[in-house]
Amino acid sequence: MIQKPEADLTKGWLDGLRVLDLTNVIAGPHSTAFLARFGAEVTKVEPVVPMYDPLIGTLFAFQSDMGKRSALVDINTAEGREAFNRLVRSADLVVINAPDRQMKSLGFDHDSLQRINPGVLFCRLDCLGGPMAAGKTNYIGYDDIIQANSGIMSRFGGVDTPEEHAHLGTLDVNCGFAGGLAMAVGLYHKAKTGRVSRARTSLSAVTNLAQLPFCFDYAGLEDFDEPSGRQAMGNHALSHFYATSDDWIFLDAETSDLEKLESIEGLAGITTTADIQVFLTVAFQQASAEKWVQRLQLADIAVAQPQSIETLRDDNSRIADGTVGVERGSFAFSVYPDHPSGHRLTQIDHYAIRPKNAHIKAITPTEAHGHSTCEILADVGYTTEQIDSMVARGIVGLGWGKTFLPADTAGMPVSGLDASFGAVDTETVSWIDTESTEGDLFIT
Repeated sequence: MIQKPEADLTKGWLDGLRVLDLTNVIAGPHSTAFLARFGAEVTKVEPVVPMYDPLIGTLFAFQSDMGKRSALVDINTAEGREAFNRLVRSADLVVINAPDRQMKSLGFDHDSLQRINPGVLFCRLDCLGGPMAAGKTNYIGYDDIIQANSGIMSRFGGVDTPEEHAHLGTLDVNCGFAGGLAMAVGLYHKAKTGRVSRARTSLSAVTNLAQLPFCFDYAGLEDFDEPSGRQAMGNHALSHFYATSDDWIFLDAETSDLEKLESIEGLAGITTTADIQVFLTVAFQQASAEKWVQRLQLADIAVAQPQSIETLRDDNSRIADGTVGVERGSFAFSVYPDHPSGHRLTQIDHYAIRPKNAHIKAITPTEAHGHSTCEILADVGYTTEQIDSMVARGIVGLGWGKTFLPADTAGMPVSGLDASFGAVDTETVSWIDTESTEGDLFIT
């Protein structure tokens, strides 16, 4: 009988796995950040001159580039391409987000990478790709694009007033999870068969899963009637958000629960009222949210007291202690008093899966773009003299600016920070004062 090996809680599932991350924005970087928490060594490579504005290129990276080393390389030069090739040879897995039409021209397609490093695994994420090519396969896009294409905006905001859901990375993060899972399957497949596969996912593919319940058509199907719009507070009077004397609760009951509700203190008369929603609106304002939750739960009625992100941070934050907070419940936040950005930063912990037989790594805060360029190039055989020469000639870079965040610092106008951010004025980016020590930055 084969004995199951004992768990080793000192090791992660992906310890020693070397990942070359060529992704940007949210979905791709999140997919590799997930791997880092399980022990993967992730090297992030980006252009010497940024492709995006500071919001996308820098602020999003606070959460999605944790646990990674950062290098800036111009792969459009011969020397930069050779540096890239060396990095591919040092990797077990290469990850990129781009449509089909960009892959061969960039030399990032599967066949090109196999010629550089036979056996290297490859994962690609994009916006509108799928198992079969279609009219929009090669379009580029972001979270809001796929929300509009898929109908999510109409579901969320209403058919006549479509609106983006959550406004920041709703589907991107889900796509990142899908990318991480695809890479895990690719790794497992290679370990079991020795064969190299290509992991793939897209914003569209993930969105199709979210929209699947709304994609069926059949005789007698009723018109679209899902509650939507900014004023939507629930599905019906018994499944609804209600204000109490001090906060809000969400009631989730059915008509079959009316007799139970009738017996609860403060709700007598609900079975005979002409308008249940008006009745509950008035009744719930007579006591606190805590009291209503207690009363309803004792009667076996589903109810919850929503918590704001501010409340969750206040109740679940701690000074970063090298753990990932898996024993702390659904939420855990780490406070970094000396974050590399120069600010005191509070971030939600990176964890989703909680294995019982492996270690989850508390990944390091996001370093400034290009912070590890010299170290990364040295690891693939470059000498100090070669690296210095490449830096001097712009083949590689050590940063996108003289500060981690765009800032209007004392005695240093924004225009003098670095031309890489493009034409910006002082008012546009003076939202961060790097000299200030007051107040936290919250990245959640």
